[in-house]
Parts: sequence; structure tokens; C-alpha cells
Amino acid sequence: MAKPVVILAAGGTGGHIFPALSVGEVLIKAGWKPVFMTDARGRHMIPDEYSCVTISAASPFAASLRMRLWRLSRLGLGFMMSALTILIRRPKAVIGFGGYPAVAPVLAARGFRLPVMLHEQNASMGRANQFLAKRAKILATSWPVTKGIAQDKSAQIVVTGTPVRAAFHQIGQDGYNPPQENGPVRLLIVGGSLGASIFGDTVPEAISRLPDALKKRLKLVHQVRAEQTEAVRERYQNNGIDAVITPFIKDMATEMRQAHLVICRAGASSVAELAAAGRPALLVPYPNAMDDHQTANAKVIHDIGGGWLTPEVEMSAGSLAGKIAALTADPAKLTIAATNVLQLAKPEAAHELAELVMTMTERRAAS
Repeated sequence: MAKPVVILAAGGTGGHIFPALSVGEVLIKAGWKPVFMTDARGRHMIPDEYSCVTISAASPFAASLRMRLWRLSRLGLGFMMSALTILIRRPKAVIGFGGYPAVAPVLAARGFRLPVMLHEQNASMGRANQFLAKRAKILATSWPVTKGIAQDKSAQIVVTGTPVRAAFHQIGQDGYNPPQENGPVRLLIVGGSLGASIFGDTVPEAISRLPDALKKRLKLVHQVRAEQTEAVRERYQNNGIDAVITPFIKDMATEMRQAHLVICRAGASSVAELAAAGRPALLVPYPNAMDDHQTANAKVIHDIGGGWLTPEVEMSAGSLAGKIAALTADPAKLTIAATNVLQLAKPEAAHELAELVMTMTERRAAS
């Protein structure tokens, strides 16, 4: 008997892809077959053993009419590819995880009268999900209060949290061990799934300004853009700092387990992984994120005392060096933040989303 198919449509960044993968893992264990749909960027994050369809997508917003028409044509092509995939794969439902690559599959699904569920990872609803919300039966959110949900909403609202892999929740269950006196201080520095140039410029400069005694204790794992790796590596070597430099971290759970302090963006997946793992962080929201949703994400952690919000405009090398030095010198403060951020963990999020979509399809079949 063929396994029932569910399409998981997600934008091309880790904030959309990783939650989709987490739900996909649960669906596989439940006997379903997930088919992922994303753009070329997101395709590189989908493991080869999973079924994935790459579609054309783009934001329709652009300064010139010519560019808007070009982007709309890409969305139109994505719609045709999505419709063809639905005809061939015969899915029972579609789950949209935000981002413009999710728009065409959801619209195509509604054209075929398939049930649709959306998941919003951020504390401020993305534009793609705002546009699609009226077409969904269920809107799952990560936060109890999510900005941007229309008052005339027709979808059922369910707060599930953002799905992350079980490995991160295991880290949180195992607890947090702060740096010991004169022992190693482990920093994990991540500039988002696509990298961030400021993390390759300002952060190494800040590290170089730390006291020599602290620099000797540092153990760094630093994700930077591919074109910055050699320059950053040389910078750390010249300062006698033990650092691993990489453009992509394959096993984020392992690196987060070892970290005493994380310096990172405030994308939805990053925030959810920090909460699950119980790791204190300096959060630097991407300032150009749509509707400034990363600041909203970071503020949730900051307000609960689980980390520290650091706007990029305030992230000078000198101020960042001061914050790193102060925090690593205060293990009790790090431990309190690690405990506080665990309150935001949602270990059952992936299972809840999988159950919701399976229940939704069962009700459709019964009716």
C-alpha cells in the first residue's frame, strides 16, 4: 500500500527549512511520505535521502515595474510546477512554512481543494504567510502573541512552537555547564544560515580586543561567509586564538552542546534551537529582515532573561568585546540565562504539527 503524501513547502533559508525537516522526520516515522518543495537555495539544505522538488520563486516586491513583472513570472512558473507536482504525487495536504517559495504550492493546493496548514516561526508574521492565511484551515504559530495576524482570520489558530530536532532538546535536558575558573571558554558564532558579513568583520575585531588571559582560554567555532574564511582564520591565528572557521556548520547540535555562549542572528530556527538547548546568547537581529521580525524574536528571549538583544547598529567591536568579557567572567549570569531560555522550549512542536496535519486529512476524508 502506498504511503500517504504530504507536501512541505518552505522558503530558502534555514528558518523555514529546518522546521519543515523536523516535521518531515515525524511524518516518516508515522508512515507518511513527505515531499519538500523549495527554491534553489533551500534545496541545498534538504538531505539527499528526502524527496524534494525545486521550484521557481521570488518576492513580488521590487522598485521597478520590469523587475516586479519578472518576479511575478517566476511565481507563475512556480505555480505551474507546483500544480504538476500535485497532479503526479497526489498529496493529502500541504503545509506551508513561510517564505515566497511556499506561496505557489499553497495556491496550487487550494486550486485542487486540498487542505492547507501554515506554520509561522516568527513573532511577527511574514508577508507570505499573511497573504496565504485566508487560504489555510489551520495557522500554527510559535509564540502566544504573533504580530500581523488579521482580525478577520478564518483559520484555526494553534500555538505549537517552532519544531527543532530532538538532539537540541536532549542538550537542554542534559543541562548547562558554565565555564570553569581558568578553564576553556567556548564560543559559538553563527551569522545565520546564509552567513552575515558583519559577523566576519566586527566579531573577529572584538575578539582581538579581549584581554590576553581570556584569549588564551577561548575555543571558537565561527561560521562566516566562504569569501571571508581565510581572512578570519588568519586574524585569529595572529591573535593566538584556537578557532574553527567554516562557511557552514553541518552538525549544529554538537557545536551548541559544547558552547558556553552563542553569538548569532535571531532567526526563528536559531531562537528555537537556543531555547531547546538552553544556551545563553548575544542576539544580533538582521536589520533588513521583513517587518523586522528578528528583533521581535530576540525581544522574546531578552524579556525572559534568556539572552541579550544587541541591535546591529550598536554592535561596535569595542562594545561587543566588553559584553563578551563581562559575560564570560560571570558564570552565574550565564547559568541563569541558560535556565530562563529553557522556558521557551517546545519539545512536542514537531509532533503537534504532524498530528494536526494528519487529523486535518482524516477529517477531510471522513467528510
